Amino acid sequence: NNTLAMAGMVAALTNESATSKSVYFAHCTSEMIFITHLLTEEPEKLAGPLLADTYVTLLKGRNAWYGQMLAKGELSRDMGDSIKGKGMIQ
Repeated sequence: NNTLAMAGMVAALTNESATSKSVYFAHCTSEMIFITHLLTEEPEKLAGPLLADTYVTLLKGRNAWYGQMLAKGELSRDMGDSIKGKGMIQ
């Protein structure tokens, strides 16, 4: 959940700047590919799905919204993972 919420935090802290999000995404995917290659016996099989999942995680969905609300101070972590009107943050 922390990684997913971080996407929304980045969006809020960069004022929805497409350039800033692109730079963040590029750095994040590079790090994830590096970690995947270190930890996986056959990293080639994970690169495509990993990148697709990363894109969705960082740029879309309620988890990014949750991160934005955390960064703006409109929600707090002690409110839990189930948000009225949004459901369970996964």
